[in-house]
Amino acid sequence: MFGFLRKKKAENPLRAILNSGDADYANFVKELFDGLDNATKAHVLVAYQNLIPIVGAMHNVAKQQGSAFSIDDFIIECAENQATAKDEVNTRRYAWFMWAALVYRLVTMSSRDIGLGDTLAEIWCDVARCAPFLKALLPDNVVWKTEEKVWFEYVIHDPKPEMVAWAINHGGPKAIWKAPAIKKLAEEYGLLYFDGAETMGPVSYIPPSPAPEQ
Repeated sequence: MFGFLRKKKAENPLRAILNSGDADYANFVKELFDGLDNATKAHVLVAYQNLIPIVGAMHNVAKQQGSAFSIDDFIIECAENQATAKDEVNTRRYAWFMWAALVYRLVTMSSRDIGLGDTLAEIWCDVARCAPFLKALLPDNVVWKTEEKVWFEYVIHDPKPEMVAWAINHGGPKAIWKAPAIKKLAEEYGLLYFDGAETMGPVSYIPPSPAPEQ
């Protein structure tokens, strides 16, 4: 599917964005996601879950070949493959992976520049808000393979606030857990927020108690 470990192609205009300053890049990704529809953001959540093992595997392949994996090359490869795809499945697939990789790159950058954390948190909270759309979008979707849907096998049946909480606690970067945007999201969805969370995540959903019988 991905051939970014082969010889590099001609320079892509997107490379200029990747070579820009950290703040400019973060703003670019934020503006990009602000313009995406809810369904697309939901599919980016799926892409992000599947991107993590892909990145790990590509790091290993590159090491065996005596080279280094580059998320920048991955992004460019996705962009070029998306632009030349001949069918809707691959057009969507490469686009979703590209957008997920842009976020992944910002996660990596924020580990070095904590000033990017708030922007990253705002982006990911928007993705988390769209997680419940997967209830309708994911089961019959033909772009994602069965093994790529497995991340959502159980959570997709949960109440909408629980899916939002899952996207924060387990589906996204831990680095954003203490960001103001997470606290705002918790208030928005009636989630409990734990400021000192270290492993299980900062938000939790407790279903409302049923009304007492009369």
